[in-house]
Amino acid sequence: MDGEFIKMYIYDIPERASYEIKDLFKNSEDFSKYEYNTPTPEELPTFTLPQVYNLKGGEFAIEDKPMKYKVQVALYTVGGAYSIRIRVPIENIDFQFLARFSFDKNVVKEVDQAAEKIKKKVDAELEKQFSLSTSKMSEVYEFYFINSTKGEALKAGKNVIPGLLIDEPNPQALDPSYIEYVLSKSISYNTDDIFYVGWEGAVLIDRLKNFDYELLVAEIANIQLLKLRVYKAKTSEILKKTSNAVAELDSMGFAGRLFSNKAERLNSELGRFEDDLREMLNRIENTVFSMGEWYLSRLYNLFASAFRLNELKESLIMDSETIEKRKSFVEEIISAKRNDILELVIIFLIIAEIIIEALYLYAK
Repeated sequence: MDGEFIKMYIYDIPERASYEIKDLFKNSEDFSKYEYNTPTPEELPTFTLPQVYNLKGGEFAIEDKPMKYKVQVALYTVGGAYSIRIRVPIENIDFQFLARFSFDKNVVKEVDQAAEKIKKKVDAELEKQFSLSTSKMSEVYEFYFINSTKGEALKAGKNVIPGLLIDEPNPQALDPSYIEYVLSKSISYNTDDIFYVGWEGAVLIDRLKNFDYELLVAEIANIQLLKLRVYKAKTSEILKKTSNAVAELDSMGFAGRLFSNKAERLNSELGRFEDDLREMLNRIENTVFSMGEWYLSRLYNLFASAFRLNELKESLIMDSETIEKRKSFVEEIISAKRNDILELVIIFLIIAEIIIEALYLYAK
């Protein structure tokens, strides 16, 4: 059996119209050479492809068997993320060896260390172009390509594949109904291939070795999961922060609110975050629509279901409504403040007019 194992490490970065890491990595991937001929004979609808750079790989051993690996960095300028891919070609091994390889602690450690070294290089290069303030959150995902037919692979690997999908070294110990549920998230294009999607990993069984767009869909779904998690954390933070600020405004009293610009700053912060949140959610929707044909769309839906992306989006939409209500409340405070200032100005003008009139009469 042969194929490929790909481990993706995905990191959130600020979004920009464009940025590059060509100063560090010269060997960029040419997507024009890919022929997307598995799902449909029609041209692939456009969704933004990343800049992919090929780096120097390395080698490790498991059970005295040398395993060479390649390294890629996929930089998503639209979406604000990058992925480090550790790619290990699989040659002449069976499913049992693949399982031992996947869960070998020494191999996991070496792969993690290789990814961390690349991350430091990428971050250092990006920091030359802008202030890099990444989230502490990240996503790690495993992608297995098995060059075989569905029947042959399932006969040999039916006790291994569920564990690869959920990162479980002993899936035989799990409840059969749960295993059935894990394997239910799958899609086939013809009678010989099948693609399983799980929370921790995906397994593609196919005789065609061109799986670049399937890998991209898996990567994009992981990026969206990361973005939703990051914005969920940011939303909780800003709601807590603004809740305290609103309580402080309420305790200031008339004079405090009159001479403070806290409400204006708070309103501006809420507005910027609300715009960023809605823009992020819109980008996710646009990406979904740009999948176009049924195969990629259904494949994306499998990832969305496994990652519960729709539930996260709905939760953030509800949060955005809460932010909108809070913003409206702050705007009411600002409006009341302006009215108070206007009333004070009018009172001052009336007093000034009375004083001027009194001085005029006194002078006569």
